[in-house]
Amino acid sequence: MEKKDYGYVLDGKIYRKGFMEFPDLALAEVTETEEQALNHYTARFDMAVEKVEEVKTKIASNTNKGSFLVQVDRLIDSLHTFDAIGDFESLYTTLYGLQEELTAYIKANREKNLEIKTALLDQLKEVAESHDWKASSAAVKEIQGKWLKTGAIDQGKREEVEGSFKALIDKFYTRRSSFYADLEKMSEEKEAAFEEFLIKAEALNSIKDITALRKSISSFKEEWQALGKIKPNKHNEFWQRFQTIIKSSLEEAKKLEKAKAKLTPQDNLKLKEKIIAELEKANTSLTPKIDLNQIKKKWKGVGGLDKEVSQQLSAQYLRLTGMISEKRFLNTLVEKKAKKGLSESDLNKLRIRLLRGLLDRDYSELKTFEENLGKFNMASGLDNLLDRKLAQQKLKVEIKKDILTELKNLS
Repeated sequence: MEKKDYGYVLDGKIYRKGFMEFPDLALAEVTETEEQALNHYTARFDMAVEKVEEVKTKIASNTNKGSFLVQVDRLIDSLHTFDAIGDFESLYTTLYGLQEELTAYIKANREKNLEIKTALLDQLKEVAESHDWKASSAAVKEIQGKWLKTGAIDQGKREEVEGSFKALIDKFYTRRSSFYADLEKMSEEKEAAFEEFLIKAEALNSIKDITALRKSISSFKEEWQALGKIKPNKHNEFWQRFQTIIKSSLEEAKKLEKAKAKLTPQDNLKLKEKIIAELEKANTSLTPKIDLNQIKKKWKGVGGLDKEVSQQLSAQYLRLTGMISEKRFLNTLVEKKAKKGLSESDLNKLRIRLLRGLLDRDYSELKTFEENLGKFNMASGLDNLLDRKLAQQKLKVEIKKDILTELKNLS
């Protein structure tokens, strides 16, 4: 077709003829000849052709064709205003064809994407309910990755599908966070149990007898095993601290053991006499302030003496520790029975009354034991056992009588 089939000059102006739904378009004033004006705008038409061919080539050579629909739409919206003369109708036929092709392509892709995302949602629903947090976390991460790589779906279903996916993801991570928060709390509680254990284990440092210490260490190790599992790094830290306590207590006990081996019976006598003096001082009070457990450990830690001297000191030791224990027990009863605001005199009367009750009970037990003693068949070794038991019962009575005398002297 001739260029005059697409453009014309009227009243000194050059026009492009309308096509399809687009009307005639005034391009410019004619400043030269009509022929020159038509030639100029006809030559510009090649630029419009290039624009269309360029987008057409890109669509043909790319896999993500749908991304060029916006470019095609823009050309459709703007190309009819381009100041050129030529077969614009053929260009628009091409553009409309591309628009239809891309729209169908995008629709097919979005339907495919909907199928993929629906399948991913079904997978996520199952995985999101799992309690195997390590495996399920990996699976959810993989599903999220696939979801992000999958393109858009139809606008009509986008909000529903994306909303369902987000709700499942949020629910899963909320449950997981709650689980690990509880786990952290349990871990902290377990770590606190280890801390308490180590505080208790510090008591090993006060045991000076090597045999008793080793027995206690064995007992603590059994308790350690029962503490359960915590984070490996914290478990190792607590274990090292426990080993440090064991090491230091054993070193100290071994030093004392060596020192004890060097002590003469005379040295041991002085040590036990010192303990006896400490007990006698504490026993002068009705409310003795002394740690009998520490005293017992110190007593056991002293080496051997001559048999006769050892028996004498042991008898003193048993009587004094017995009196202090009885006074403490009596004070416990008084604290429970005494009314608020009692005078010291009234408290002493209460002590006497309570002690008499205890003494009567011990007298009765001693009498019953002595009556039954003759009924026992004295097998080998049993007579010694019964003699020791009888001596203990008599000592309990004597101790209470001594304390009762002390109380009466205060009245």
